[in-house]
Amino acid sequence: MKVLVVDDNADDRTLLRCIVERNGHHPIEAGNGDQALELAMAQRPDLIISDVLMPIMDGFHLLRKIREDESLWVIPFIFYSATYTEAQDLQLADSAGADGFIVKPMDPTLFWQEVERILASRRERHIPSQAKALPEQDYLAEYGRIVAEKLEKKVHELEQALAEKELVTKQLREAQEDWERTFDAIGDIAIILDPQCRIMRINRQGCETFGAAADALLGQHCYTAFRGGKTACENCPLVLGAMEGVAVHTAEISHETLGKIFQVSVSPVLGTDGKVARIIHFAKDITAQKAMERHLRQAQKLEAIGTLAGGITHDFNNILSAILGHAELAKLDILKEHPARVHLEGVLQATHRATALARQILTFCRQSEQKCQALEPHLVVKEALKMLRSSIPTTIAIREKIDTQCGNLIADPSHLHQIIMNLCTNAYHAMRETGGTMAVFLGQVQVATGDMKVQGHDLQPGSYVVLEVSDTGCGMDHKTIGKIFDPYFTTKKVGEGTGLGLSVVHGIVKSYGGHISVYSEPGKGSTFRVYLPRPVAEVAPPPASETAPVRGGTEHILVVDDEQVIVDVEQRMLELLGYHVTAVTSSPMALRALQDDPQAFDLLITDMTMPELNGIELCRRIRAIRPALPIILCTGFSELIDGDTAKKLEFQDFIAKPLTMAALAHSVRKVLDGTST
Repeated sequence: MKVLVVDDNADDRTLLRCIVERNGHHPIEAGNGDQALELAMAQRPDLIISDVLMPIMDGFHLLRKIREDESLWVIPFIFYSATYTEAQDLQLADSAGADGFIVKPMDPTLFWQEVERILASRRERHIPSQAKALPEQDYLAEYGRIVAEKLEKKVHELEQALAEKELVTKQLREAQEDWERTFDAIGDIAIILDPQCRIMRINRQGCETFGAAADALLGQHCYTAFRGGKTACENCPLVLGAMEGVAVHTAEISHETLGKIFQVSVSPVLGTDGKVARIIHFAKDITAQKAMERHLRQAQKLEAIGTLAGGITHDFNNILSAILGHAELAKLDILKEHPARVHLEGVLQATHRATALARQILTFCRQSEQKCQALEPHLVVKEALKMLRSSIPTTIAIREKIDTQCGNLIADPSHLHQIIMNLCTNAYHAMRETGGTMAVFLGQVQVATGDMKVQGHDLQPGSYVVLEVSDTGCGMDHKTIGKIFDPYFTTKKVGEGTGLGLSVVHGIVKSYGGHISVYSEPGKGSTFRVYLPRPVAEVAPPPASETAPVRGGTEHILVVDDEQVIVDVEQRMLELLGYHVTAVTSSPMALRALQDDPQAFDLLITDMTMPELNGIELCRRIRAIRPALPIILCTGFSELIDGDTAKKLEFQDFIAKPLTMAALAHSVRKVLDGTST
C-alpha cells in the first residue's frame, strides 16, 4: 500500500515514514498541501495521512481538493494534528469528508492500530459518498470561523509567550546587573581567566590595585597585565595547581613592582566535558597583615629580650659588685706607687663602663622614660666613639671632627648615645666586607627662614647641633632610602638586625623637634645628618658633684644577701669604715637575728631578690619586731621595686648594684645620721 504522508515538520514526517515502512507499506512524502495534491494526482496513493496546519495549502483545503477530484475522491484521508483537536475541528473535518482524525502525539504502535481501525470502519461503509460534504459557501464560512479562532488563540499564545520572554529577559538582565554589582563590590581582587590564564573579567578592586581600566586588561595574560612578565609568577597557584592536580590551590605571591604581598587562590570551573573552562582567581592584599605579624613577632622578641635582660642585669650587676668591690679593696691594700695600681684603675673603669652598658640595655628593652637634662653633646659622642673603636675592625678607619664649642642640648644622654651608636653601627655594616672610612662630624649650624628644610616643614628656623655620620660603603638606591626609617625594615641578613635601629633614631630625633636626612648612591656610600635644636637660652650642664669625704662609724650593721661574695665584699668595706658588721646569706637568718635581740642592730642592709623572703617581705616582718630600725634596700635589678617605690615602702634609702665603697659609705652615714634608733 502506498501511503502519502503530508507534514511541514520534517521530524514528524520522518516519524510517519518510519511507521509506514515498519508496517510493510511504501511511504510518499510531501511538505504541504500543494505538493501533496500533485503527488496524489501523479501516483494515486492508497491512503493519505496529513497534518492540518501547513503553509501554502493546509490540510482542510487539501481534503476539499481530493474530494472534489473525480479520480481521487475515493482515497482514504486521515488527519494527524496537534493543533486542530477541538470538537468543532473534528466536525469540520468530518463534514469535509475526512475518514478519521488522530491527535498528536501518539505511540507509533497505537497510531497504526488507529489507522487500521479507521480503514476497517471505512470498508464497512462501502466507500463514503461525496454528498456528505458541506456546500462550498457553508464550508468556507465554517472553515473561516475555525481558522479565525485558531489564529486568535495562536496570537494570544504568542503574545503570552512574548510577555514571558520579555519577563525572562528582564529577569536575566537584572540578574546580570546584580552579578556585576556583586562582582565589583568584592573587596579583594577578583578575576575570571580562561584556561590559558588570559583575563576575561576583572572587578573594580583589581583595576584600582593595578591602576588600569578593565578594557585595557581584558585578553592579557594575568602575569603580563600585572607585572609585565612573560611567564607565570613564582609560586603561582595556577601552575602549582596544574602540576599537583588539585581542585583549589592557594599561595602567597610578592609583587615587587607594587611592593605588596597577595594571598592568591584559584578554583577551576569545569565544562560539561570535564575540562577546565574558566578559572576563578582571587587575590587578597595581605601586606598590612604581614607587616602586623612581623611587628607582633618583633614585639614578642623585644618583650622576651626585656624579660631576659632583667634577669641578666640582676646577675650581671651582682658579678660586677664582686669585681668592683674586690678591686676597690685591693686598691686600698697597695701603695699609690705600686705598678698594679694602674691595672686596678683599668678594672674599675671597665666595671663602671659595663655598669652603664647594662643600664642602657635595660633602658632599651624596657623602653623606660628618661629625664632630659642639659648636656654637652661632644662628650657623649666621644665616649660612644671610644666604645665603638674597640668593636670595629681596623680595616675601617674612623675620622672625627668634633667641635667642642658646638653648644649644649636639653636631652637624655642615653638617647644621644643611641643615635650615634645606631648610625655608626649601620656605617660599619656597610663597610665590613670591603673596609673603608667612617667620618663623624659634630658642629653647630644656623638654619635660616629661607632654608629648604624650613620650607619643607622639617625644621623651624634657629640654632641646631648637627651630627653627621658618613661611610664609603655599598650605598643605597632611591627605593631603599624611602624605606629605611620604616619599623622593622632591614637590608641585613636574617639574624643580623631587627630593622629597628634607624626607626628608633628617627623617633628620637623627631621627639626633640629635630630632623634626620640621608644622601646615598649605590657604590658611593651614605651620609646621615641629624639636626637637634639647641635651647633658646644657653643652659649649662649640672656641675660635677664634689666627692664628699668618706666617713665611717662604729654602729652595728646587719647585712643580708643570698650571694656570699656580695656579703663578703660589703662586710669588708663596712669593717674598713669602722663599723661592727653581722653578715648573713639568707633572709630567715636575718629575721632570727632580729628576733633574738631586736635592739642589737643600728641598721639593716638587705638585698631585694632572695629565696624564701624577698627584701620587701623581710622589711615587713622586721617592722613588726622593731618599727624604727632604719633599712637600706640594695638590688641589682627588680621589676618589683625602684627608688620611688622603696620610699613609699618606708625604706630609708635605695642603692643600685654594683656598689662602690664611697656610695655605700655615704648611704650608710646619711641614714644613720638622719634616723634616731
